[in-house]
Amino acid sequence: MDMQELRENADLSRTEVAYKLRVSETSVRNWERGRTEPTMTPQKYLEALNLFRCTPEQLAAASEKSLNQNHKGKPGRPKRIVKNETDKPKSSAADI
Repeated sequence: MDMQELRENADLSRTEVAYKLRVSETSVRNWERGRTEPTMTPQKYLEALNLFRCTPEQLAAASEKSLNQNHKGKPGRPKRIVKNETDKPKSSAADI
């Protein structure tokens, strides 16, 4: 079970999870897509366990599965490669 399945089994929408845990809906979406790992205070962690009606082991396993699986949908923005001066081929006297 991944984070999305955990949320759906608790019959919750992303908006409800975000509201009840006082996080952004984007955070919840990123947890589900495996882009980020849920980071919470101990109090918020206990709230999440109650909200999802799961054990700590189930929450950890769901987070791990989300992070490790190939996700549907659009990939994140590709990283921009910036070439610096050291990446350019050096010219020699023979090239002139």
